[in-house]
Amino acid sequence: MRNEIIENKEFYILSRSVDNAEKCVVISLNEDCFVVKLQNIRKYEIDESVELFTMTNKGQLYFETIVKDVKDDTISVWYPISYKYLQRRQYSRIRLEEETELVCKDKKIPARIFDISAGGLKVNTKEQLQLLDEYSISLDFENKKLDMTFEPIRIEVGNNEFVSSGRFKNISSYDRIALVQYCFRKQIENSNK
Repeated sequence: MRNEIIENKEFYILSRSVDNAEKCVVISLNEDCFVVKLQNIRKYEIDESVELFTMTNKGQLYFETIVKDVKDDTISVWYPISYKYLQRRQYSRIRLEEETELVCKDKKIPARIFDISAGGLKVNTKEQLQLLDEYSISLDFENKKLDMTFEPIRIEVGNNEFVSSGRFKNISSYDRIALVQYCFRKQIENSNK
């Protein structure tokens, strides 16, 4: 697994506080730890538990570790004892049954979400969506409101309903990281049931 931790490799780093979620890049490798530079300064503490993940050719690499040292926007973290390859997709996808509303050109379309990831979602609607049109969507996760744009890239028809799969556009890094963290937590909760 250490061969996946190389200089200039981009990771997402998460602490217990979603406000600390951030992108980072590996800037140096040491015998017992590696150093990452945060995209934006966040509040991390020595001996704090953190989660890191990145995409590799084997799938999404995920591990937990401990902060060794913090200096402004650089953090030294111990190499992890264990790790997992979660999936081959870029973002973890979770099942979700939630009612929502899509808005396109001032028209509101009721929808039910089937699954979601930080990259996009799958929805069921009574009305056919248009491929590559942009639909505004607002979602509430863990008391955080996320406003995004959904772009359908595949539509299936069945039982007088339409199932549309698509990607998020114009999503802020903060909202994407919040979704990544939400999906990871739900994935871990579901695997522990």
